[in-house]
Amino acid sequence: MERKSFKKRCLLISLLVVICLTFSFGGAAAAEKIRLSMGTASTGTWIYMYCALLSETWKRYIPDLDVTVLATAGTTANYIPMNKGELDLAGASGSGDHYAMNGMYFTKDKLTNITSMLAATMAFNQAFTYADSPIKGWKDLEAKRVCLGARGSPTSTVVQEIFKVLGINPKPIFSTPSEAIEMIKDRRADAMVYGVGAPWSAVMDVATVQKIKFLPMTPEEQKKAADGLPHQKPGKIPANTYSFQPQDVPTTVYYQTVNARPGLDQDLVYKLVKVVWEHHAEIVKAAPAAKWVSAKDAVHMVAPLHPGAAKYYREIGIKIPDKMIWKK
Repeated sequence: MERKSFKKRCLLISLLVVICLTFSFGGAAAAEKIRLSMGTASTGTWIYMYCALLSETWKRYIPDLDVTVLATAGTTANYIPMNKGELDLAGASGSGDHYAMNGMYFTKDKLTNITSMLAATMAFNQAFTYADSPIKGWKDLEAKRVCLGARGSPTSTVVQEIFKVLGINPKPIFSTPSEAIEMIKDRRADAMVYGVGAPWSAVMDVATVQKIKFLPMTPEEQKKAADGLPHQKPGKIPANTYSFQPQDVPTTVYYQTVNARPGLDQDLVYKLVKVVWEHHAEIVKAAPAAKWVSAKDAVHMVAPLHPGAAKYYREIGIKIPDKMIWKK
């Protein structure tokens, strides 16, 4: 009798152990994280900060997601790794997409394994110099020492293209954005031109040390730049975007974006895009330059849209033509 009771107890204990192990392993599998890599740019750039902010936002609202943010030499450095499938997400730009898809500058091959997800900000080509400088406009940058950012970056490439179209020949200074800002603070350069969302914290930082002013483009320069470059269009930095800027500043503009690897799961990309736009007000509080874009700007992307992103945009009523969606 006792032996039967003992056997029953042993059997019960064995069943409990099996059940516990089953739930334990099942729980571990359920808790396994989705891990993504995200290329950005150098740590002194707006796009690096924005991508880091997106990473934290995604991890807060999507359970079991982990996004590793990687500093890179610039957003153009993200295209080839993404094309090879080595990056899941990346900071990008309309101009960079144009170059990548046409095999220009940083690649000899036309890159096709790249898709757009969303617009990060409107990049304004911001040209500024010292308040007491005799330089009054873009044409006055002829033969002047002008900081352009990192050599080969989308920003420096775009600005160099604009100068070429306008027939202006400055003496370019290439460096990281952080180094360029220090040069302006120390008056080791005559001016700086950088394409980025506004307000840009680096400009505000310079303004605490030096009195500076923006250099406007003439209407003729805006038209010439936009006509000559498919990724540019006339725009302006609205008055009072910065405390020292009481008037609109005419310039040209383009989009800074976030791209995705085409093979990334469609449902996951749908969730990533959905979180960004449903919590965009929170993102703008931390990154004010993000205020210049909305979900509607999806129709202006240069690279084809990831199918998961297109699904979200269509779901909220944005008309996305089939030709804009990536296909194998």
